Amino acid sequence: MLPPSAHPPSRPKTLAEAKDHIASIHQRVTSVETLPLQACSGRCLTQDVVASIDIPPYDVAAMDGYAVRSADLDAEGRADLRVIGEIAAGHPSYREIGTGEAAHIYTGAVIPPGVDRIIPQEHCVRRSTHVAVSARVGGKPHIRLSGEDIVSGQTVLKAGTKLGPGQISLLTALRFEDVIVQRRLRVALLSVGDELAETSSSVKHGGIVDSNRPMLRGWLEQLGCEVVDLGIISDASGLLLQALVDAAATSDLIITSGGASVGPADYLARLIVTRGFLEFWKLNMRPGKPVGFGDIDDCPILALPGNPFAAAAAFTILGRFLISRLAGGTETPSLTLPLARAVSKEGSHLQVLAGKLATADAGMTTVEPLKQQGSASMLAIGSADGLILFPEHQRQFEIGEPVEFVAL
Repeated sequence: MLPPSAHPPSRPKTLAEAKDHIASIHQRVTSVETLPLQACSGRCLTQDVVASIDIPPYDVAAMDGYAVRSADLDAEGRADLRVIGEIAAGHPSYREIGTGEAAHIYTGAVIPPGVDRIIPQEHCVRRSTHVAVSARVGGKPHIRLSGEDIVSGQTVLKAGTKLGPGQISLLTALRFEDVIVQRRLRVALLSVGDELAETSSSVKHGGIVDSNRPMLRGWLEQLGCEVVDLGIISDASGLLLQALVDAAATSDLIITSGGASVGPADYLARLIVTRGFLEFWKLNMRPGKPVGFGDIDDCPILALPGNPFAAAAAFTILGRFLISRLAGGTETPSLTLPLARAVSKEGSHLQVLAGKLATADAGMTTVEPLKQQGSASMLAIGSADGLILFPEHQRQFEIGEPVEFVAL
């Protein structure tokens, strides 16, 4: 039994209660920083981005062709015009196109004065100094007007947007050189257990290689976190407590795996309450039940199970929510997909199964539980597209029934 201080009143017991509890006590913890665009991939904006210029900034040709005046075209859209020059992108012409004149123009080039239409290249026949054009009456002018895409003063990206290649391209086009972004969440990551080894060459008899930390580190980095990998900490409580205290002094979040069940060597919960508070311990879900959350010296700590699939499940459906809360971003939404086969479960707990996306006969995307399951299954982690969540209140799920699916 845990010490009395480890039992807060109305401790969360379900995943939903745990998320609500985390949301009620934790806000964004990271500060902001200004970075050049090339260093902003994966970062989240902290304020709305407002365009200071129009896109395009000028009226430009949408196609290769000839720049003409509509007034020169006859009733059938035809004309024989004198070509006065060429206009390429980046080389604007300030000479006005007069009556009976045309200019050969290329895509992206600035429209010269007097022009209100581009006749596409394929509808023109060039003969020395003249060109015969044939425009479809009522057809498109093939001119992209200034501000057609974006108008100066328009909000183009909202605060909280995660910047990827598309967003960075947009900001570059708007002539931003740097932006204010969220500082990366600093996460201390460690594994607990005397049985764990860093490499296959260092595995002792009865031991295993630590596969959880590489998995969690990869996911944390995908989420944009700065990961401080503390390695494997021995089950000697003095070493573990000191490692947690040191990490708490410099981190926004601590994530552990292992040492989170009820065996005689699993004392992580007791260590947490010696320097902090345990908000909850164990949730009504399988696998992933022995997951805990609290704080060490006011630094949040998420204690994940040691079994690999249990750790993956708890991190995916709870850890990602916690990180989005602390980092000020948004949680990746789950999907609702039909089951590819019937499933029965025992008990009134949240059942988490590894699932694979499939395609039904009608072309609909479905999700099918893998044959290999279990809290310690490495094959389930390596083969799954994501997790299928079967709610507490239901035991039988039929083919085609919609279920919640969370991508790994």
